[in-house]
Amino acid sequence: MNAARARRRRLGFVLAATIAMLAIAVAAFPLIQGANGPGTLDGPAIVPRPIVIAFLLGLPAGLAAIAALRDSRAMFVAAGVLCVLQSIVAFSGVTLAFVLPGIVLVGLGLERSSIEPANPVRRREWLAGAFVAALGVAAWVVPFASGETLCWVAKAGPNGNPVYTLIPDTGTISLDLDDIAGGCDGGVFTLQGLMVGGVLAIGSLAMAGLSPDRRRPA
Repeated sequence: MNAARARRRRLGFVLAATIAMLAIAVAAFPLIQGANGPGTLDGPAIVPRPIVIAFLLGLPAGLAAIAALRDSRAMFVAAGVLCVLQSIVAFSGVTLAFVLPGIVLVGLGLERSSIEPANPVRRREWLAGAFVAALGVAAWVVPFASGETLCWVAKAGPNGNPVYTLIPDTGTISLDLDDIAGGCDGGVFTLQGLMVGGVLAIGSLAMAGLSPDRRRPA
């Protein structure tokens, strides 16, 4: 079954690259369109939102690459499940493109030719795969669940770049003559949410990397 194993690995790497490119494209979509419209100033952010979205959407790509490298069926399934789940995170439907690679990844992990007899090591591998998928889901949930409303005003700095000042959320924004913009943004990522989400995402990749290496005749 060396040929079948080699095919799984090749397809796994191809899917990983495809998911990574999709993640970058989806994250850049608001930038291409103009997130708040042309000429509109965006509010301050600890990390630009497109970078966070690209990182989260690209997480299954990292898991798929690890699964291909280690020929881990459980990690193929974990990557595929996470890919399918994240296909519904955008109401606009722009993330639906992740459905197909997700289904193919799950199929790679469950294909009949790669099924092996159950034993304690195999069971632990599948439990680890479930935990990896759960960590990936939590990495999505935490940053968004901990988001907050941020109100701000901006003035023109000496070099022309905006200088932001955070203000209390009073329901209205009053601009002074030297203010160039102001607003309130909902669901802004917090430092704590980003840190915890990052730890969860890295933890899922680390656990996938510790999965048993099956680079032997299948």
